[in-house]
Amino acid sequence: MSVEQNHIVRFVKMSGAGNDFVIFDARKTTINLSAAQIVKISNRKNIGCDQLIVIRNDLDADCLIEIYNSDGSLSQACGNATRCVAAILMKDSNSNVIKIKTAAGILKCWREAHELNNAMISVNMGIPNFDWQKIPLSYEADSQKISLFDFEFACTNVGNPHAVTFIKNPLSDEKFFDVGPKVETNSIFPKKTNVEFAQIISDNLIEVRVWERGAGETLACGSGACAVAILAIRKGLVKNNKVTIRFKGGDLHIEWNGDDSAVIMTGGYEKIFDGVIDEVFLR
Repeated sequence: MSVEQNHIVRFVKMSGAGNDFVIFDARKTTINLSAAQIVKISNRKNIGCDQLIVIRNDLDADCLIEIYNSDGSLSQACGNATRCVAAILMKDSNSNVIKIKTAAGILKCWREAHELNNAMISVNMGIPNFDWQKIPLSYEADSQKISLFDFEFACTNVGNPHAVTFIKNPLSDEKFFDVGPKVETNSIFPKKTNVEFAQIISDNLIEVRVWERGAGETLACGSGACAVAILAIRKGLVKNNKVTIRFKGGDLHIEWNGDDSAVIMTGGYEKIFDGVIDEVFLR
């Protein structure tokens, strides 16, 4: 780990709908973490988080973020982390509009002027992709009808891959922890996949349990919320183009107007605490 003077590096822990992050700001200091160090920081016996985020300077956007799963692997996008970072930059710049570069592209974040004192931030997550090669799948197949372990999954890429199955009744813990990791690592997904089990409650509300690629079960997933809403709307399972996705950790509000339209996610965030790490901890 490389840090500036005194071998101390600061971080902030934040949460979006229960999806939690350890965020390092490397815009004014040098921060480089190994996969082993990321795993150690992410461990719930230490600081603990679903994803670790590093903010860096960028010429094309207000910042660039690197997103690491708790197993040390890179992730292309994370809507909740993007909103948390946007909150940091909005406070620093006193701006209501922020552009953040991710591996999935530049994401625009904003909040209304009257919402300066609350925690609702929106992010444009881009146009979803349903093509089997872009998700990606290992071979040509109907991305909307993937049968695995007695479930039918529909797939989309919203900056990262998602496999969504719509269920009539809540899944048991035993079934969730059995099927989730098996789908994540199934050979049809060469880059693995996030897995969502979604139960439609009404045209306005869908309850979701998520198994995140590289992280396991999390209390929420921003891009997963987008994937569920997109597929429910596209399949005609809900009548509205605005849907609340309810996770264990909280609600996210998704708007999507159909193919070739960008998906918009709106939700809250919370600053949990500021902290510092001594380099000795990570040796």
